[in-house]
Amino acid sequence: MEKDEQKVSHWFDLEPDQSIEGLVIGEGDQQRTYVITTEAPTGKEWVHDRWPLILPARP
Repeated sequence: MEKDEQKVSHWFDLEPDQSIEGLVIGEGDQQRTYVITTEAPTGKEWVHDRWPLILPARP
């Protein structure tokens, strides 16, 4: 989900063979998830200039 400049949410589905690159850091209840971002895909810049990095899913 990405929010545009007017804070309107837009949902985008991943394909079954895709995943979002991220990093989980911390221990126990003090964990944080950081999503790796890249430039928006062509045609999606109107939503947001940064986009989650989408990669092939790992087995």
